[in-house]
Amino acid sequence: MSSISIDIPTLEINSYGLKNLVNYISRHEQTLKEFGAIKIKLNSDCLLGIKKQKISSKFTNIQRIVKISNDEPIYSIKKIEGINDYMKEHIPILNEETFWSSFIHSNHKHEQSAASILLNKSLFLKKSPENSFSIHHIPKQSLLKLVDTQRIQQFVPCLTRSHEPGTIFPLSDTQQRLFSLIYHHDGGSRYWYIIPSCEREILLKLLYQKRSSACFQHDQLFINPSILDKHHIRYHRIIQHSNEFIVLSAGTISQSFTTDACWTESIPFALPSWIRNDHAYNQNSTCQCKINQFSETKTNNINLSQSDPVQKSIGQYFNVNNNHHQHTSISTG
Repeated sequence: MSSISIDIPTLEINSYGLKNLVNYISRHEQTLKEFGAIKIKLNSDCLLGIKKQKISSKFTNIQRIVKISNDEPIYSIKKIEGINDYMKEHIPILNEETFWSSFIHSNHKHEQSAASILLNKSLFLKKSPENSFSIHHIPKQSLLKLVDTQRIQQFVPCLTRSHEPGTIFPLSDTQQRLFSLIYHHDGGSRYWYIIPSCEREILLKLLYQKRSSACFQHDQLFINPSILDKHHIRYHRIIQHSNEFIVLSAGTISQSFTTDACWTESIPFALPSWIRNDHAYNQNSTCQCKINQFSETKTNNINLSQSDPVQKSIGQYFNVNNNHHQHTSISTG
């Protein structure tokens, strides 16, 4: 398959679609599966339930980036607790070219501040005004409602603060192979590289051949997309700006960087293909690196049975959505 990178599809949503966002996204499951992600832009009539008071966050960790292959631009990302005497001259990151050129001039090793991950923190109101969107409702709108009430309450927003230009988000899997909704609150743009789940095994084989002791399942790897071109691994680019959503499909592998300090927020959810494509029954990590990397992510017990009642619920879940036609504009770029 060609490795030529194209942008993922961009959709525009109105206030009605935003109110029923999970149903809206479900209508594009096939596109999500094909590209690994979609971007959603909000129309002017969309209202968000955002807190007026911001959350304070100072960086307390740094990322140590080291080139680990002599013949390939593959980098290990190690998070180090404490900032000590960390000092860095901020190089403006205008686009992909300036970002990757900073790696070339770093002599294969450099340090920068790590993003702050604030689990169970949100800039959205839990009780938002009528007709306004809140990210807190997403898990309950999705197939995660099939798990019991106590477990679904464990799926909470995760607020992320990038503190400076060039902050790296290493290769990572979606949490427990669920779908993921990421909203960009404000600040610098976020450049994404999306690898669909169908390319997963090819990427894993490549990383194994390079005999890297690090792994993407511990957020420890970052790769130049030229590697994907060279080895014919299909991937897609997208630039996320303020007031835009990115939706990652179940099983998608992604990495990203920011052009400046910014706030983003994410939450997991489930669509029918999460079960139909066996992601719900294959949540165990295949990682063999045995590295106990400190991580803010949390694993919840959401194993579902393959019983007839569950399968029936999947078939009926979005029947209301199928009976309501809604105009959607889609573009790539």
